[in-house]
Amino acid sequence: MPIDYKRYPPHWKSKIIPAIKKRSGNKCECCGLENGQKVYSIKAWVKSNGKYKFQSLWFRDGMDADREWNNITTSQPIKIVKVVLTVAHLDHDEENWDVELDRLKHMCQICHLRYDAKEKYRRSLLK
Repeated sequence: MPIDYKRYPPHWKSKIIPAIKKRSGNKCECCGLENGQKVYSIKAWVKSNGKYKFQSLWFRDGMDADREWNNITTSQPIKIVKVVLTVAHLDHDEENWDVELDRLKHMCQICHLRYDAKEKYRRSLLK
């Protein structure tokens, strides 16, 4: 989903993103993946909270991904994914123009999507 920068403070790109990037060392503050790094992705059924769901699993090493891919039943190939870091609002309020830097986190796309999943689901119920 594209970012609507009209909802963000005017200094979002010029001050906030560079400050978060500097703090994080240009790495995901959750999993440690570097911006632009290549990872290997496989789709698998994963048990979470007693339920199974189909999700992406990322591996830093292609041999690890290949070993896991051979242990699961899937027809989907291993994909190479480029890590893209984004700034996540820990309070899910992108319209808060007075947000403190400690309420923001540099995350790769998979960590960011997983962090936002419950909030996106909650918002979908309000529509």
